[in-house]
Amino acid sequence: MSSTTSSVRSANRTRSLCHHLHHQPLLVSGSSTGSPPIGGSMDEGSSASTSSSATARALDMFNRRGSVLAVVIAGNTAADVLPPSAGVPNTSAVSSSSGVISADQPSSTNSDNDTETFNEWRPPFPRLSAYQDCLSLAAAWGLGMHPNGLDDKPTGASQAQSPSEDDSGDGKFNELLASCPAFRNELGWEPTRRFALSRHTFDMAHTDAHECETWMREHSASEAGILEDVSNVYLGGRLCAARQPKTVIEPQDIGSYYYRHCFISKNHIEYLGMDDILGPISISMVREIVDRKESYSIYRMIVRISDQKTIRVAVPEEALSTPEGSDRATRPLMRELLEIVCPKISFGILRPSIQSPRVEELIMKIDEQPIYTRYKVGIMLCKNEQSTEEQMYNNEFSTPSFDEFLDFLGQRVTLKGFEAYKGGLDTRGDTTGTHSIYSEYQAHEIMFHVSTLLPFTPSNRQQLSRKRHIGNDMVTIVFQEPGALPFSPITVRSHFQHVFIIVRVHNECSENVTYSVAVSRSKDVPAFGPPVPKGACFSKCAEFHDWLLTKIINAENAVHRSKKFATMAARTRREALRDLVENYVGPHQNEGASKIASRFLGGSVKRKERHNPKPTNHVMRGALSWLVDVHDYSTNQRISCVLGVAQDWIVLLERPSGTVLFSTPTHSIIGWATSDTGLKLYYDHGDQLLLRCYSETCTDSELNELIRRLENVTKGDEAKEVVLRRLKTTDNWGFHVQDEGVVTDVEMYQLAWKAGIRQGSRIVEMDSMPISTLSFDKICDQLAVSECVRLLMISPSSDGSPRRGCEDPNCPAVKGIEQMLTPDAFAKQPITYHEMFRQKKLEYPTNSASSSPASSFDERTFSFTATKKTIEQRANNIFRSNNRPNTLSSASVHDNMCTLLNPPKYLNRAQSDEQLRSPLMDELNRKAPLSARESTNERESSELVRIQTHLERTVQEKRALEMLAQQLKKQLIQERQSHDNTKREMERLKKMYEKK
Repeated sequence: MSSTTSSVRSANRTRSLCHHLHHQPLLVSGSSTGSPPIGGSMDEGSSASTSSSATARALDMFNRRGSVLAVVIAGNTAADVLPPSAGVPNTSAVSSSSGVISADQPSSTNSDNDTETFNEWRPPFPRLSAYQDCLSLAAAWGLGMHPNGLDDKPTGASQAQSPSEDDSGDGKFNELLASCPAFRNELGWEPTRRFALSRHTFDMAHTDAHECETWMREHSASEAGILEDVSNVYLGGRLCAARQPKTVIEPQDIGSYYYRHCFISKNHIEYLGMDDILGPISISMVREIVDRKESYSIYRMIVRISDQKTIRVAVPEEALSTPEGSDRATRPLMRELLEIVCPKISFGILRPSIQSPRVEELIMKIDEQPIYTRYKVGIMLCKNEQSTEEQMYNNEFSTPSFDEFLDFLGQRVTLKGFEAYKGGLDTRGDTTGTHSIYSEYQAHEIMFHVSTLLPFTPSNRQQLSRKRHIGNDMVTIVFQEPGALPFSPITVRSHFQHVFIIVRVHNECSENVTYSVAVSRSKDVPAFGPPVPKGACFSKCAEFHDWLLTKIINAENAVHRSKKFATMAARTRREALRDLVENYVGPHQNEGASKIASRFLGGSVKRKERHNPKPTNHVMRGALSWLVDVHDYSTNQRISCVLGVAQDWIVLLERPSGTVLFSTPTHSIIGWATSDTGLKLYYDHGDQLLLRCYSETCTDSELNELIRRLENVTKGDEAKEVVLRRLKTTDNWGFHVQDEGVVTDVEMYQLAWKAGIRQGSRIVEMDSMPISTLSFDKICDQLAVSECVRLLMISPSSDGSPRRGCEDPNCPAVKGIEQMLTPDAFAKQPITYHEMFRQKKLEYPTNSASSSPASSFDERTFSFTATKKTIEQRANNIFRSNNRPNTLSSASVHDNMCTLLNPPKYLNRAQSDEQLRSPLMDELNRKAPLSARESTNERESSELVRIQTHLERTVQEKRALEMLAQQLKKQLIQERQSHDNTKREMERLKKMYEKK
C-alpha cells in the first residue's frame, strides 16, 4: 500500500475537504522520489504526479493527527515531514561506517522487489517491539505472501497439462522420475543453502541465484518457529547444528497458541474494527508483570489484520509516555501502543468488544486455524512397465512387495468401528473397503488411501471410487516395483495432488531389501525437508520409517503454504474476522464533542503532542529486528534480510519472501568483529556470518544497537587483532593451538604471552583466513612458514575457559563429519574443557603467576618448534619410568588414578606449569636419566594408549554406576518415608475406629 491508497481511507471520512485539496496548487520543495535531478526540468506529468503524492501525504497525516497543519507542510518530502523512525530513506546521506549501509541504497539481488510494500509496513520502532515468532517478525516488516484472490489457472498435477503453462520444468530426471512442466524434482544431490562461511561453503562452486529454487535449507533454519521461551538443549548439552537431528517436522504457525497461553484466563482487552482498505481488524492486549522487584512490566499484543497479517509482539511499559499502567486509561494506552507496533492502523476505527466468552472462543479458533495434526495421503502401486495414473488405478490386487511396504509404513486396521482419524473413509458400511493403513507419528495422525484396498470397479476404467479419495489428497506416494517406467506428474489429472513421493523397491521380500526415493512437487509449493540424501537408497529400518513419515507431514504442510491453499485459508480467516467485527463489537461510547471530532478527524481535538517512545534498559525476550545485507556464501551474493535477535535465537528472514534462511541459538555465538566488509558474527565452531546494517541516519547507531543486543543475549565477546612477529622461522611462537582454533597452552613470558594470548583464547581468523575453513594441517603449515602472522582472537570467558558454540570439545563436526549424537555416544564423551578447567583450578594453586590449568587437547595440539619428536614418544617413556619399584607415598589413590588416566606429556619446546609441579614429574626428574626420558618405543606407546582408553571407560562406567546407586538410594529413602507415613495414618484411623 502506498500513500495514495491511504488517502482513499481519508477521502471517505472527509470528502468535502478532500475535494477542496485536490484543486489547490501545492508548491513542492526539496527532493523526493519523483523529483528531477538538480538543474533538470520537470514536465507537466511529473508535476501532477508529485502534487498528487504530496496531497496524499497531507491527507494521510491529516487523518492521523487530526490537524490542518498537515496540509501546510504537505509540500515537503516524506523525509522532512516524518520522523527518522518512520522508515523513510534519507537520500542525501552517505554511509559513515563499514558495517552500515544507507537505507536508500539497495545493494543486494532482492532489494528492489516489493520495495513500496516493504517501506509501507516497516515497523517504526523495531528495537522496542519484541516479536514472539518468525511469522510475526515477517508480518511486521511486510514480508511473506499477500493473497490477492484466486485465478482460473489449473493447479496441482493438472497444471502440467495446461496450455497456458510456459514453465518447462527443471530438467532433472532419473530412473524413478521424469522431468515435468510446472514441477520441481528432488533426486538426492540438491545442495544445501548455507549463509555462513565454513568448510562446507569454502570450496563450493558458486551458483546463480535463480538456480537456488531447488536448493534445500539448513535443518536449523527450516525448523525455526518460536523465538521466545525456546531453548536448544539436547541430551543435557548445547551442541552445534551439525549434531542436531536432521529429520525434524517443520513447524507450522505454532505462535497461534500465543493467545491461549498468554491471554486466556488473564485480564485482557479486545478491540475490533473495520478498515476501508485493510478490512476487518482485531487487536488483543494484556499487561504482564515480568519482574516485581524491579517493577518491570510489558504489554503483549496480537494484531490481526484481515487475511494478511498476524503480529504477536511485546512492548516494554517503560517505553510509553506514562509508564504507570494503573494510571492510564484504556484508549490512550491502546492508541500509543498501536503507534509503536503498527501505525498504519487508524485507532479511530477501533472499538472495544463486548464482554463475552464467545469472543475468546472465536478469536482462539481464528488464531489456531493453521494448525494441522491429521493428514490423508494416497498410495498407488506401479507395477512393471507401468507409469500412468490409469494403469496404477487398475491394479486390482496387491503384491507381496507392496504389502511388505504397507506393513512397514503403518498398521493395517479394520475400518468398521475404527474410532481414530478416518481420513474420509467409511467406518460403518465398508463402502470404501474393509481395511486401510493408519499411522501415528509425533502427535500426528496419518490415514493412507491405498489404491489396492479401495473398491475396484471392473466396468469403470477410470476407477472413480478410488480416484475420488486419492485424487483429492495433496500428497501421493507412488510405489514402484522393479521394471516400472519413470513417473511423471503430467499423467495425473488432479487440482489437489501437489506432491508425489516415488519409492522404488530393490531386492524385495528379502533381508537385503532397500528403497530408492525421489520427490516431485509443484513449483508453487516451497521446498521442504528432510532432504533426500545423496544416493537416495534406504534400508528397511526405523530411520527410513521416521524419515518418510516426516517427509510426508512436511510435504502437506508445505502445500498449505502454496498460493492456492494459502488464499483459501486467508479467505476463511477474513470471513471469520468479519463476523467477529460485525456481531461482537461493543457500543460506541458517547464522550461529547471530542468524541465526535475523533470519529471524523481520526483523533481528539485536545489530543496531546505525540511523544517518542523511551528506550528500555531491560532485556526483552522476544526478537528485536534490524534490516541488514547478508553475504550468501552459497551464491556469493548479498541478500537483503531482516535480522531478528531474541534472547534465545538469532534468525534471518529473506526479503521479500519472509523465508527463514538462517537460524542459530544465541548460546552458539562465540564473538563478533567489525571490519571494512561489515560485521562478522562467529558461531558454533568459528563459522562466519557476514552482514551489514541499513541505516537511515547514516551513522553507527544501528550497528551499535546490534552489538549491545548481542552483548546482552549471548556469551560472546568482540574479537581483537593480535600481530606476532619473529626474527626467523625456526623461532617458537610460544603457544599451542587445537584444530578448532582454541589455544590450549601458552609458554610463559614468550612471544605469544607478551602479545596478550592466553590459554583459552580462540583464534577465529589467521591472516584474514577464517579458521573454520582451514584444516589442522593447513593451520600448522601456515604458522610454520610465516615470520609475521595476524591473528583475530576472542578472549576466554571470565573463568578462563574458551568460548564455545558447541559444548563437545571433541565434536566431529570440526573435521567436517556431521552426525547426530546418540545417548550412548554422549555418555562416552570425555570431560568437557570447562569441567576439566574447574577441577584443575581446585588441584593447583592460583596465587602463583606461573600457574596454568592443564589442557585436555594434548592429543590434537601442535607445538610450533623446529624439533620433530612426537608427544607420544615422550609420554611412553614417562609411563615406562613410572613402573619403577619406588612409588609415590605422598600421592593419594585419586591422584594416582588421575595420573594414570591423564599422564603428563612433554611439550616439544617447554614443559607446562602443571607438569613441572606434578609429583610424578619430580620423581621422574630425580630417577630417570635424560637419555631414558628421550628414548622412543612405538609398541609400548600403543600399549599406553590402549590401557589409558580402557581405564577411561572403566572410570566412566564407575561414575555412571555411582550416579545410579545414588538415585536408587534416594528413591529407597522416599519409599521408606512414604511407607512410614502410610503406617502412621493407618494407626491413626485404627484408633479413631476403635473410639467410635
